[in-house]
Parts: sequence; structure tokens; C-alpha cells
Amino acid sequence: MKSLLEIKRHVDGHGFGSAIVDDHVAIGVVWTTNTLGGEVRKREIIERVHSFEEACTVMGCRCGASPADASYNQR
Repeated sequence: MKSLLEIKRHVDGHGFGSAIVDDHVAIGVVWTTNTLGGEVRKREIIERVHSFEEACTVMGCRCGASPADASYNQR
């Protein structure tokens, strides 16, 4: 299991903001969408993760893919 500091470094390496808080890493996530009227809408949330795999799921990276998903990285 990776330490919280290792998870934070990985998250930061992907360009997400993060912080270690007690027993988890908090990741700042922003979704940007366009409304039908052409306006930009942003949704900002904080995701709490306790493992490397959870962090990768939140960010959408495949770095923490399980061995069963390893073939995905080869596509």
C-alpha cells in the first residue's frame, strides 16, 4: 500500500491540487461544461481518497489499474 505522501505526489504529478488531511488525500476536482446558452459552467468538488487506486479512479488515469485491466494500457 502506498503512503499518503506517495499518493499526493502522484496526484500532483497529474496536475490536480491535493492535500493530506488526517487519514486521506483530498483532491480538488473541477468539471467545466458549456450550457445550451453558450455559458461556461464550472463544478468544483473535493474528493477524499484513501488509496492509490481510489486516486487513479478519481483522476481517470490508468496508473493504478488492476492486473485484470492491464490489457487496457496496451490499446
